[in-house]
Amino acid sequence: MITGNKGEWSEFYAFIKLLVDKKIIGADQDLEKIEAIFFPILKIIREESEGKLEYELQEGEKVKILHGNGETAIVDTSDLKTKVVEIFSEIKEKSQTFSVPLAEELFDRLAVKTLNAGNSRKEDLILKVHDHTIGRDHEIGFSIKSKLGSPATLLNASGATNFTYKITGLDKQNLKRINAIDTKSKIRDRLFAIREAGGSFAFHKVDSEVFERNLRKIDTIMPEIMAEVLLAYFSDKGSTFPELLQHLQDEEVQILTFNLTTEDYEYKIKSLLNNAALGMVPASPWDGTLRAHGGVIIVREDGEIVCYHLYNAEAFRNYLFNNTRMESPSATRHGYGTIYEENGELFIKLNLQIRFIK
Repeated sequence: MITGNKGEWSEFYAFIKLLVDKKIIGADQDLEKIEAIFFPILKIIREESEGKLEYELQEGEKVKILHGNGETAIVDTSDLKTKVVEIFSEIKEKSQTFSVPLAEELFDRLAVKTLNAGNSRKEDLILKVHDHTIGRDHEIGFSIKSKLGSPATLLNASGATNFTYKITGLDKQNLKRINAIDTKSKIRDRLFAIREAGGSFAFHKVDSEVFERNLRKIDTIMPEIMAEVLLAYFSDKGSTFPELLQHLQDEEVQILTFNLTTEDYEYKIKSLLNNAALGMVPASPWDGTLRAHGGVIIVREDGEIVCYHLYNAEAFRNYLFNNTRMESPSATRHGYGTIYEENGELFIKLNLQIRFIK
């Protein structure tokens, strides 16, 4: 019996819902449908444990399944519309890791062995669609995000997402006392204690050279921008990007020699979020390619499915900017938040993680 969490089940749900709907509809920055932006679906392509499967949508309620070994099968989907509704209800009601008995028969019928494409892929489904704006059929990849379970991470924490800051003006006799602070908000409280003792912070480096190159590919001063955003977040100046960027503006924070406007900050942060959603991961060299070439499919809380694509890309950027936040991952696991000395100088690391608000 196949089991998974809400996010994994949402990928399977999106797949069967698209088989029923036979089209994908665009959304605005509030996840509301834009009926004028839609793509009729001709084929759905999934990666399975045993290889690629292609599902050609036929006339009526039939789907032709093409296996990687050349085998084909025609399956009837006339009952799928009802099953989709029932399966969605069960996914929405359950929690943790669970099975959906109603889906078991569909696994066999549709030759499904896994719920999702796995973490190594940015595109969860590839759709062959008819693009009526250019009058042509083409295949485009989509990643799938769900509003059903716990908020997903957009950019995952790791050792690669540590930013190092040099501390100046702090007497070394304060190190033991400050590092011993172990409150619920210990990172914030340690930063406050450093400042109270006369210390100040200056961005030193992104620990991962790979991640720094990826960031500079998005924007040459992106590491410096994110270092200031990260410091503001751990200094309790907000958690959402509108809040944090407003703080930088209010404090007239200068990024290198640049005096950035609110518009400048927003554009650059939206570029980071967009690229993190569609192709860039911190620990892997990135060539600038958006691996989910079509965009993102989102499973809404009401079971409707919408997408962001090239033609509503700005709405997607706005959605990300207004619906993500900074987060504090485990300091122990990722090795940050403690003052240390190196070559007679003091440093502290802060870690970057970005999560959807809901």
